[in-house]
Amino acid sequence: MSGDDQRIVSVITEVGALGRPLDYAVPDAFRGPLELGSRVRIPLHGRSVEGWVVGPGTGEAAPSTLRMVSKSMGFGPPADVVDLCHWAAWRWAGTDARFLSSASPGINVTALPRCGSITPILVPDSALGLLGSTLATTPHPVVERVGPVTDPLDLVLGFIAGARAAHEGSVVVLVPGLGYAGRLTRRLAQRGVPAVALADAWDAARAGWPVVVGTRTAALAPVPDLAGMLVLDAEDDRFRSESAPTWSAIDLAIERCGRSGRPVAMVTGCPTASLAVLDDQRFVDRSLEQDGWPRVIIADRTNADPRTGWFSEEMARLGAAALEEQVDGVAVACILNRTGRAKLLACRRCSELARCGACSAAVALGDEELVCPRCAVTRPIICSGCGATAMKRLRPGTAQLAEELAGLLGVPTAEVTAATTPAALGGARAVVGTEAILHRIRRARLVAFLDLDSQLLSARPGAELSTLALIGRAGRLTRGRGDDDSGTVVLQTRLVDHPVVTAAVQGDPSSVVAADLDLRRVLGLPPVRSAAVLKGPGAAALSAAAMELGIEQRPLGDGRIALLADTATLLADALQAAGRPKDRVIVAVDAEIA
Repeated sequence: MSGDDQRIVSVITEVGALGRPLDYAVPDAFRGPLELGSRVRIPLHGRSVEGWVVGPGTGEAAPSTLRMVSKSMGFGPPADVVDLCHWAAWRWAGTDARFLSSASPGINVTALPRCGSITPILVPDSALGLLGSTLATTPHPVVERVGPVTDPLDLVLGFIAGARAAHEGSVVVLVPGLGYAGRLTRRLAQRGVPAVALADAWDAARAGWPVVVGTRTAALAPVPDLAGMLVLDAEDDRFRSESAPTWSAIDLAIERCGRSGRPVAMVTGCPTASLAVLDDQRFVDRSLEQDGWPRVIIADRTNADPRTGWFSEEMARLGAAALEEQVDGVAVACILNRTGRAKLLACRRCSELARCGACSAAVALGDEELVCPRCAVTRPIICSGCGATAMKRLRPGTAQLAEELAGLLGVPTAEVTAATTPAALGGARAVVGTEAILHRIRRARLVAFLDLDSQLLSARPGAELSTLALIGRAGRLTRGRGDDDSGTVVLQTRLVDHPVVTAAVQGDPSSVVAADLDLRRVLGLPPVRSAAVLKGPGAAALSAAAMELGIEQRPLGDGRIALLADTATLLADALQAAGRPKDRVIVAVDAEIA
């Protein structure tokens, strides 16, 4: 903007319900950046709110009637990110303000630092280094499958070198967690690469720092020129927002790089369905991938003596050995993931697990029949193994199991949940808890999944894939099978021939990925079709409006309604055209239908 246009600006406010930009006049005394994306404070209905400049004034109101911008709040996202935020609001049925806020700093940035310099980076002379360099020269989205325990540093260095050689600008690396971002930033600095963590240096990213590392919001990193984007652990759920709008950092990165013609690569040990449908699927050398998976031992619980409880003889023996081999810290970690678990049933006579004959999920016990929560198929309460009609529920608890493990191994044992801090572990030598364990400790000689079946048979779509990914992530505590000093991952299960168990043993997720996609095609689930889940008092009204526009409706129970369309574009256009009803409604686009 220049000349007279600078004196009247169009502003999107942080008040999401407002939904449209407003014109404001800029006083002569205004000091600060005044470009597309700049942050300002403005008066609105008797209070002062934050806003973003999104263009020159619309001219809808006479200049003499306009209120004045109060003051500058400094720099905001660059113009291309502002436009990307507008696209994201359309794609995930959100507001521009929600995404602009994610793309903005948590403090006022009134000045930008000098951009760091970078000397030419040599591509590491390794298979992963050359692989990263190749990914950086591919002009379309690529999914690269590597073993989940594989150290990605050489691949990252190769990608940075290749992207920087091909394009001027910043390389953005997305990782699942803040701790991961900090560690990778430090490791890159040790190799002479000037990298910053977005959470700590938004201003440096805005100034065009050569390498920016961040979590989900790094898809909206405010770099003025983009050289390429690399996503590590792309299968991780944390790349998708759990609260509405349920946006995906990976989809946003693909869109952003597609607009600028820059490379974007997703590195994963176990591709999700949304990654598996992308056109370019690549795999590292087979032996290298296998070495990047943990050593796996199967503890068959099919005919286990009930008196042994939840800890098999195999697990007890390996646990004692692990304590001897690792003399300090947490040596044994036992995982019992209860969050979102199916009501697991087993035959009282033969212990055969009750499963759906159509989709193999665990069935729930209804009034007079067994019901599959995933595909709604019902059948009589009869064991498919021996024909008995009596079922038992299998429901362990982490607190009780922590006490039992302490008695079994004779060492201090702690329970770990999402609320547990690393400091709370104290001198524990063994832990029992949910998958939060994998984010609370960095090393263990033995990781045991005490009840793998409850996860394998969950009715949640993608349960098999997420279970396999969890096994791979557990290997990061024990190291990969290519390491001579690696530990062990123990899988306690009655389903010793399950495809996930076989894939974990073989270090090859291909069959599980293919089966998950096949099931989604049969059931018409995302990403084969695009879906949005509506919840709240206004769900029925919004659903009715969308149906008039040709969108399919599917009731889910608990007042929730799913909207289904053949493509994401059709769904986004319909939700935008339908508008929001008077009553409150939560719209979760791309949410799993369960």
